[in-house]
Amino acid sequence: MTTDKSLLHNVSRRALLQGAASVAIGAGAVSVGGLFSPAEAEGKKLIIGAFADGGLTPFKEKIIPLAKTAGFDIQFLEDEYGVTLEKWFADARNSAGQYDLYLLDDPWVPQFGAADVLEDLGAGGIDGGNSDWVGPLMDMGFWPPREGPRVKGFESAKPKLVCVPFIGDLQTTTYRTDVYAEAPKTWDEMISVGQQGVKAGKIKSAVVFRGVAGNSIMNSWFPVFRSWGGKFFDDKWKPTFNSPEGKESAEFFVGTMKKNAPEGVVEYDSDQEGAAILGGEVGAIVQYSGNALKANDPAQSKVPDKLAFGLVPKEKGKAGIAQIGIFIAGVPKSAPNKANAIAFLKWYTSAEIQMKVAESGMIPVTRSGFATPKPGNALIPVALKQLDAGAEPRPRMPEWAKVEELIGIELNKALQKGSGGGDALDSAAKLVTSYLTQAGYY
Repeated sequence: MTTDKSLLHNVSRRALLQGAASVAIGAGAVSVGGLFSPAEAEGKKLIIGAFADGGLTPFKEKIIPLAKTAGFDIQFLEDEYGVTLEKWFADARNSAGQYDLYLLDDPWVPQFGAADVLEDLGAGGIDGGNSDWVGPLMDMGFWPPREGPRVKGFESAKPKLVCVPFIGDLQTTTYRTDVYAEAPKTWDEMISVGQQGVKAGKIKSAVVFRGVAGNSIMNSWFPVFRSWGGKFFDDKWKPTFNSPEGKESAEFFVGTMKKNAPEGVVEYDSDQEGAAILGGEVGAIVQYSGNALKANDPAQSKVPDKLAFGLVPKEKGKAGIAQIGIFIAGVPKSAPNKANAIAFLKWYTSAEIQMKVAESGMIPVTRSGFATPKPGNALIPVALKQLDAGAEPRPRMPEWAKVEELIGIELNKALQKGSGGGDALDSAAKLVTSYLTQAGYY
């Protein structure tokens, strides 16, 4: 998503599983299978729930009018991000039927999926195995995950498509073309060439990132951590992020990167890091699309002709791995216009409309969309290259919000000191192990 935020209200796995039973009683009699038919979709009334976010502006201004010409009668309801998870989860668990479609933040998929409150879209005729989907994005819509470790209770469950990727968003590198001849290939190159730019007086700092404790610092450390070869968990959910690779990445992050970032980076969040690159003060940044899309806009950037996009840097011979964070759509089992919701998703993800999505400036979710001859911005083709080169979501577990909070707090403490990244991960591993033990993981 354009502004990747943490899960503000953590919902325990036990609560989700308990909720699943009550939802099955209240909503289980209503299923997608056999419901959809063109006749039932006539009128095409559709209630979409979304959280307020600038990334949805092109959808509201350019795609909804197209949907209306296709016969969809859309009611678009927005709430502040901080209330939507709790509100929608209550709507789904209580079978309230206030929405036909939720535009979720992708880390919420495990919460809703584990509670069994979303329709099986595969049974509704959406083919999750279609080669036109961008694989890393589509994978995020399955519960339980098609690959990787699974939480208890879902070890042998067959993955179901409970959500469809809606707007792509992921990290890429934005860099100064008057400092770097091309996008830096390694993190060391990002620093060293950036230092030369500082000496030449072109920029004030080599790099910038988010340092705020919790989700923010975790998003910035993620591509460093994964590019060093670090992994968060083993297949039994035991923490492995404090491996030698993880510790080395953390030391580089809190030490070398901090020394080459603006003063006060410990308190930087999305707005501050975005202002630094758009204001011409720094040489490079790995960031989400929300800020990146502003790079070449003279109304928002002081150096629109000096910013370009590239892949996330590699290190130690490993692949450069970006973090994915997307808008993803789910249909509640209690949706009053369920057939219309599925018809809309089929329309929206068609090749024709995905090209319109790209032309509007949003990152599409199918390869057909990326194939448009006139993408709305220069980031779109680079985004596909990054998705193919290496891009991953955050771990697919209902408790991830709390886990990243625990790690992020310890990492921020080390960032404040400018050292001790490895020790911070050891402390975080103990806290995460204790928390997941209480949550019933072991």
